[in-house]
Amino acid sequence: MLRFAGIGAATALVAVFPVAALVALCYRFPIPFVGYESGPVAMVRSPIAVVFYGLLGGFVVIAACGAVSGAVAHQLSIPDVAKARRITVGLAIACDFILVMILAVLDKLIGRW
Repeated sequence: MLRFAGIGAATALVAVFPVAALVALCYRFPIPFVGYESGPVAMVRSPIAVVFYGLLGGFVVIAACGAVSGAVAHQLSIPDVAKARRITVGLAIACDFILVMILAVLDKLIGRW
C-alpha cells in the first residue's frame, strides 16, 4: 500500500503543472501579484503560480491527496497490481483537477481577495 501511496503522491506532484496549465487555458487561474488570467498567457505563467502556491503549503496538500489516492486505489484492486497503478494515476490527476479548480474559483467561494 505504501508503494501506491508514493506513486500517487509523485503523480499528483508532477501532474499538477499540466493540469493547472490546462485550466488556465480553458477557464482561468490566479497568477500571484497579477490576478486571475486566462488563455495562452495564463497557461505560460501557471507553472510559476503553481510553484508559488506550492511553496506556501500547496505541495503538502497535493502530495497528501495523491497518497490517499494511491491507498484507495490499492484497496479497490488488491489482487491486480496493474489495475491499481492505473486507478492511482487517474485518481491523483482527478485530485489535482479538483484542487486546481478550487484555486480557480476561490474568489467565488470566499469573496474577492
